[in-house]
Amino acid sequence: MAQIVWHAYISGHISGKKVADLGCGTGVFCLAISLLNGYCTCIEIDLESLEVVRNLKYELGLEMDLINADATNFTGKFDTVIQNPPFGVVRRGIDLEFLKSAFNIANVIYSIHKSNTKSREIIANLAKENGFKAEVISERYKLKPYYPWHREKIYEYLVDIYFFSKLSR
Repeated sequence: MAQIVWHAYISGHISGKKVADLGCGTGVFCLAISLLNGYCTCIEIDLESLEVVRNLKYELGLEMDLINADATNFTGKFDTVIQNPPFGVVRRGIDLEFLKSAFNIANVIYSIHKSNTKSREIIANLAKENGFKAEVISERYKLKPYYPWHREKIYEYLVDIYFFSKLSR
């Protein structure tokens, strides 16, 4: 999480910007973005997750919007999207639905996806079709145990962290 937020911050895509976190879960990205002087909107379909974000928001005294909505059909206008969509293991292609939504609302996108050759090809083509340049900025993601079946203290996933930028016309 720190790697993706830091890259966005030093690239000028957070501070003073309107940032959306599509499928924000418990709001880790939005909390970090808010601490770095970005104005974040947390979009999440799960009300329990939004309640966790709401409590942290008030506890830390941070400014951010919380919206209960389906991130795959979300509309709006933002400077940047930072997201960690579901990988599509349970619902195939859901990560691409999140990505299409992001392409429609921002010119700069950071997104985490399951890493494999076929996925890279599909994502690169989708970016091109939507007028974006795709660049893989990292291939590893560390995560503390989240699911009940996680047994290790830190999981290191082989993922692709993408940076997408809108191509000029």
